[in-house]
Amino acid sequence: MKPASQLSDSPAVHRCASAGGFGLAALWSLYVLTFRQHMHGKRWLIMAALFLLPAGLAVLIRATSPDAAAIEMDFLLAFMFIPQALLPLVALVYASGIINDEQEDQTLTYLLIRPLPKWAIYVVKMLATLTTTILLTAFFTVLTYVAIYIGSGAAGGDVALRCLKAVGIHCLAVATYCCLFGLLSLLTRWALIVGIVYAALFEGLLANMPFGVRLVTVIYYTRLIAYRTMDFKLTQMGRTEDFAAELWKLDVQNDPQLLEHPSLRLCFLVLAVAGLVFTMIAAFLCSQREFHVKTSQAT
Repeated sequence: MKPASQLSDSPAVHRCASAGGFGLAALWSLYVLTFRQHMHGKRWLIMAALFLLPAGLAVLIRATSPDAAAIEMDFLLAFMFIPQALLPLVALVYASGIINDEQEDQTLTYLLIRPLPKWAIYVVKMLATLTTTILLTAFFTVLTYVAIYIGSGAAGGDVALRCLKAVGIHCLAVATYCCLFGLLSLLTRWALIVGIVYAALFEGLLANMPFGVRLVTVIYYTRLIAYRTMDFKLTQMGRTEDFAAELWKLDVQNDPQLLEHPSLRLCFLVLAVAGLVFTMIAAFLCSQREFHVKTSQAT
């Protein structure tokens, strides 16, 4: 049964309806039911399978190339593959359907006939979406680190701290992507296509070039946070290689303190404010929109 139809029969909603307004109990019911919907079905299984790829690749590399440096696998899998390929995808799949899925399934009717403001419906469903994507991201990021570092001889405390930082950065990124794609879903019917193009063009291509356009990408700020808080240098045969700075186009030779780039605090602020602004705009658009839904007719 769809969550919206379940919500229509919720005692909490009926109590709010009899009181002539909406309350936290009804919103909580909507949050729980949306979260349950996200964590069931083929969508969750597909996302989980995709998130298993980095850990699987780490195991394969460790099995076939025992001498591979753990720090290199860490960088390639946790800070190239996951942020650039998986985080935008999981955010797009979940956030683009916040309202559209209810419309397509014709269950939005059950929400609109209840005393729940449309902006509140959007915000609560977004919170449930953020909870789902953040939990998925955190769990599989930890799993990836376990696959990379288990048996590598690295200090457990250092690995745990590094993993914790990666989890935080990834969760911040996926939350911002969700807010962006949630807004996008209200601006166009082709949110999935537009989102894929955005992720491939901006987050995948332009963010890897030393141009000002990368300032409008999420991954640029998360990379700066990672570079300023984590070590990506590898020393072999007396030569130190800073592969993160090279691949992320950070000119640390002429600007070792990255003074030409946003500070750590500013990076956090940009992503947090951007996510909040995207959500506020989307909630406003949702409150002003007239949704065309089918209603049951007496026979």
